[in-house]
Amino acid sequence: MMEVFNEQYVQYINQEHVSWKSLIQMAGQPLLNDGLIAQEYIDEIITTCEEKGPYMNIGPNIVLAHARPLPSTKKAVMALLLSKQPAALLDDPAHKARLWIFLATPDDRSHIELIQKLATLLMDADHVQRILAATSQEELLASVLAE
Repeated sequence: MMEVFNEQYVQYINQEHVSWKSLIQMAGQPLLNDGLIAQEYIDEIITTCEEKGPYMNIGPNIVLAHARPLPSTKKAVMALLLSKQPAALLDDPAHKARLWIFLATPDDRSHIELIQKLATLLMDADHVQRILAATSQEELLASVLAE
């Protein structure tokens, strides 16, 4: 799935007791570091989630963190973070997740192809289970980038 996730935007976090807000921040940090997004985009994701509820929890253990397009976002891009321990989105135990997919988009069209590719990946239950079973950065990369 190299066309979906760039290796430099895939992270494994081995920390315990990390908040959902921190995980969203960590998931987006590589994009922020590369100047593809601004901190306002990460903040907007958190605010949107707080205002609209846990709709970003798109499946068991999976959050698709995203917000409306902002002018500071340079291109449609995704990052992925797998946490060793689950965190509850909005601190709601019914919405625990370990796989945090961060989607940034500069407009309402450029991310469509990325979403289609992501949907294909997420529909492959075995592939998702291999990703969730990773216990290191190396294993995660091998799982995510496997065809």
